[in-house]
Amino acid sequence: MRFLPLEKLINLTEGYRRTLKVDALEVLLIHESGQLHIIQSRCPHRGQSLEAGEIEGNTLYCPWHNFGFDLGNGAHEGGLCEGIKVYQPVYENNLVGILVDD
Repeated sequence: MRFLPLEKLINLTEGYRRTLKVDALEVLLIHESGQLHIIQSRCPHRGQSLEAGEIEGNTLYCPWHNFGFDLGNGAHEGGLCEGIKVYQPVYENNLVGILVDD
């Protein structure tokens, strides 16, 4: 496993959202209500970007079809489509990133 840096910690202010593409991986960083979430950036239903999705509690809603996804485990509420991939944030010095397979 290797550390894949995504963002400097100093940039993670409340309301921060940014889609990042590194190598073949595209993720969405969200800093909301004091929590940092790193998830796949697109809805598995139709590939819509989740960056503009509304958040209520711990659920992110796709802006296209309003499908809800749990930010903790990625599960789709209602189970109509597959869930989203959720990545565990990893901190190294002044950076946050994820661990990826080599």
